[in-house]
Amino acid sequence: MERFKISDGAEYVLKRLKNNNKQGYIVGGSVRDFLMGKEPSDFDITTDATPDEMEEIFSDRHLITLGRNYGTIGIVYNKELVETTTFRSEGKYSDGRHPDPSDISFSKTIEEDLSRRDFTINAMAMDLNNNIIDIFGGREDLKNGIIKTVGDPYKRFEEDKLRMLRAIRFANRFNFKIEKDTMDAIKKNAPKIHMVSAERVRDEINKMLLSDTPSNALNLLLESNLLAEIFPELMPTVGYDQMSPYHHKDLFKHILCVVDRVEPKLYLRLAALFHDIAKVDTLSIDENGVGHFFGHDKLGAKKARARLKILKYDNETIKKVEILIDRHMKADPGMGKKGIKRLISRVGEDLIFDLYNLMISDMLCTRDDRDATYLYERVEETKKILENNQPVDRTGLAIKGGDLINAGYKEGQEIGDILDYLVELVIDEKIENERDILLDFASKNWRKNE
Repeated sequence: MERFKISDGAEYVLKRLKNNNKQGYIVGGSVRDFLMGKEPSDFDITTDATPDEMEEIFSDRHLITLGRNYGTIGIVYNKELVETTTFRSEGKYSDGRHPDPSDISFSKTIEEDLSRRDFTINAMAMDLNNNIIDIFGGREDLKNGIIKTVGDPYKRFEEDKLRMLRAIRFANRFNFKIEKDTMDAIKKNAPKIHMVSAERVRDEINKMLLSDTPSNALNLLLESNLLAEIFPELMPTVGYDQMSPYHHKDLFKHILCVVDRVEPKLYLRLAALFHDIAKVDTLSIDENGVGHFFGHDKLGAKKARARLKILKYDNETIKKVEILIDRHMKADPGMGKKGIKRLISRVGEDLIFDLYNLMISDMLCTRDDRDATYLYERVEETKKILENNQPVDRTGLAIKGGDLINAGYKEGQEIGDILDYLVELVIDEKIENERDILLDFASKNWRKNE
């Protein structure tokens, strides 16, 4: 078998434990990744040494003891942090997420420690000589592409509700199937996901959305009943007929297509996820039986904001998502250069190409024969406008607020009003963007302070 290359820090800790007659094993995700031919990002170690014994053995090293109550000591070796945890068995999880420190029992066998872990593919250990301990069939499940809990799935999810989302994330990440009993347990326990902090739920969702195929994860969330708990706004879109000749997918499948197509930027994928959620609230049917959804962009932006706040997203991310959803219908083929400048002004140079990415993905996820050529052309026109420094907002004007103040205008709201008006004139090409011309126009149309 190929030699397992571990980090210098992990090797140092394992050798030192062995030299002090203590057991030590690489455990968890790093063993899984090695068996899958992937390079692990970090190495966790488990040992029969107690926290007191670890502090004594590594007394000459810098130690991180924040996790001591859970048996974890961080050992620093050449700037590498190696988290090392005592073999343990756990009792009650009163918060539905973490074992109670008062109920943690340290054990002396690796087998007992592995039995407390979440999934079989994460419940393997390896020693310095590459000997693998696999008592729950993790290697076989890796081979067969199966996510399965260690032991009773109902007990595993009752201990830690976040494991339900981790099962979805691992299945999506590795393109594995979730074993039937494990999935049945998730379905039954799905409402209990609310016992987990919004921040932890959000972090798991983010990892899914940034994967290569987030639609797989979203479909698993739907199948497992977790989607209804985390994103209830999406449920009415499932199977929803848009009653439009431009759409051959139901609304949920259309949304999934858009999420997969947009670039893997978190705020952009969130915008794709929520961009059409308000269609079910805004449906009107014309005399030809065709559905229309006037105002779904505005309402969708508000609904997205509300949900993202519940999930504790930061204000900057929420703002970007709102802007993208609010403007995603500004895809009129007849938009000219002036309209493009106004769109850039309202969206911002930092988001304008993300908006185009959303628009293009939105269109290409309708009928198979939709032609997005004019949107690609708009992208190129926008690049020219920005490369030529053509003004699209106040920052591009040849004058600033200070110029107006020096010219005798009172500092305050009036300055902003004048600049905004001048921007509109310049965008409409009714006036040249030159300092003297702008100041002269202002002096003729706004009275200075006496």
